[in-house]
Amino acid sequence: MGVKCKRIIDGKTYNTETATQLAGLSDMEGPSEVGKCLFQTRFGVFFLYSYRDGGFDDDFDEITPLSPEEARAWLEKYESSRPELIEQVFGQMPEAGSGEVKYTLRMPESLRDRLAALAKANDQSLNAWIIRCLETCAAAGPAPDDGSTEPRDVPPMSNLVGSNRTGWRTRRG
Repeated sequence: MGVKCKRIIDGKTYNTETATQLAGLSDMEGPSEVGKCLFQTRFGVFFLYSYRDGGFDDDFDEITPLSPEEARAWLEKYESSRPELIEQVFGQMPEAGSGEVKYTLRMPESLRDRLAALAKANDQSLNAWIIRCLETCAAAGPAPDDGSTEPRDVPPMSNLVGSNRTGWRTRRG
């Protein structure tokens, strides 16, 4: 759609010809076409272009500036089937569930390289791969206290000593 609409609102220019159209929807109301299109300026500002076109006196076109939160909410409401578009514009969204925390993990470079290769082979980021590994270990549950000799998925840490400050551990002699 070759939309041509330019408005000056609060001393700022909003122009559909110089902005990028991110998404749009239109429908017929009787003989008139009505629609809304979300645009983003080259400076990252969002605006909504709304129109009615049917060759009648009640035709209109208008521009409404939107905050980033309003633009994201509009995309989530009208373009929820296009998550790649939403994440392209607003960055990767966290998975539903509990909140996230950032944790710095120190490890030998050789281990990071091995994990990165496994993640790549699985078409995942290193972070996603490590999260899945940790989820698998956590799902295994605590070690049995019944003296069982069954193999465990997670090696026991009770026979390790070392520095809490560096995180490096060595086996007790």
